[in-house]
Amino acid sequence: MSDNSILARLDRLESCEAIRTCLHQYARAIDRRDGKLIDTIFWPDSTVEYGIYKGTGGEFSGLIHEWMDGGFKLTDHLLGNVTITVEGDRAHSEAYLLAFHHLVREDGTIFDWLVGGRYQDRFERRNGEWRIAFRRLIYDWYREWDDTRDWAVGLMGVTSEHAQTGVRAPDGWLERDTVLNADLS
Repeated sequence: MSDNSILARLDRLESCEAIRTCLHQYARAIDRRDGKLIDTIFWPDSTVEYGIYKGTGGEFSGLIHEWMDGGFKLTDHLLGNVTITVEGDRAHSEAYLLAFHHLVREDGTIFDWLVGGRYQDRFERRNGEWRIAFRRLIYDWYREWDDTRDWAVGLMGVTSEHAQTGVRAPDGWLERDTVLNADLS
């Protein structure tokens, strides 16, 4: 095996890992409402198509948090199957999505909405950095039901009084010093 072949394989593996990390960071940025992180996901001149929105990634980054703050009490975006094809400084990916949304209706009642879909992305590497240049969200299915979340009542004994429950604000768990110095006992 030639050195060039090994370097090409290494570049492909590192590129796939950078792209997969970008996909996961998007889910984290949306769920934690981390505007600084979401700004690192899309190229400013990228295109985003979500059915209800079509525009640039830069505009989307600002709008998504307005939407989320306007009625989304909690979200949880999970990625499943991810396929990535790298071709030089461009790559295509498809990532299956399962997204839970805890929402407020216009009348103030709360409901839960579960969406299954796929992110179809074209990534570009610019100056050594992979980001999304084009994203389309494909909605495959959804389910909606009345509110089922009440941490005051608890689930199997877990309540917000004695357990850490998720919030939609950014947190510092992934900060290097926080993780290295965390008391996990």
